[in-house]
Amino acid sequence: MSKPETTYDWQQPYTAAIWETDNRLIQERVYLALSTVEQRRLGPVEPDSDEDRALTSAEAGLRSLITERTEKPV
Repeated sequence: MSKPETTYDWQQPYTAAIWETDNRLIQERVYLALSTVEQRRLGPVEPDSDEDRALTSAEAGLRSLITERTEKPV
């Protein structure tokens, strides 16, 4: 039996940004998600843990999303 995937509080705003299709809302969602991820980074996160890797992946995804959807390269 496989271990259930852990979810983190910062993932909800991240998921909302990733799935947003309304161009009028994308910038707000992306920057809220980025802020939430950055706030989590201010707390203790064990290096190379599942959450650390998930945060790194989310940060990369948000940078790409900013570049693709808001026309503001990061």
